Amino acid sequence: MQIPVTAATAALCALLIVGLGLRVSVLRLRHRIALGDGGNVPLLRAIRVHANTVEYVPMFVLLSLCYELYAGANVFLVLLDAGFVIGRLSFAWGLSVASIHPARRIGALLSYLTTALLALLLLIAVVTAF
Repeated sequence: MQIPVTAATAALCALLIVGLGLRVSVLRLRHRIALGDGGNVPLLRAIRVHANTVEYVPMFVLLSLCYELYAGANVFLVLLDAGFVIGRLSFAWGLSVASIHPARRIGALLSYLTTALLALLLLIAVVTAF
């Protein structure tokens, strides 16, 4: 069975995580900070953006996979996965430029909403499969 929506989402999220991780590494090298953030605010933000993305992506991708296996690729899954990726990009950009930024809030909201909606759709798919 193919899972094109989840596969594309996982690939995009993996690229985002790698890019954010590289950004942390570049800042560490530039500022010669091996551990922690050394009080460097841009490095702290980069670390949190990367960590926050790593915290949210696995659960969403797992939900997406389960849903796609139960219900197949459909417009709801495509929209939710696209919304999640856009939300993660918005969050990453917003937190990177300022602690309080509208893009950060929009990204967080999109991440929460898409994850919650996908979890509910998966529950519905599981319950109706019986």
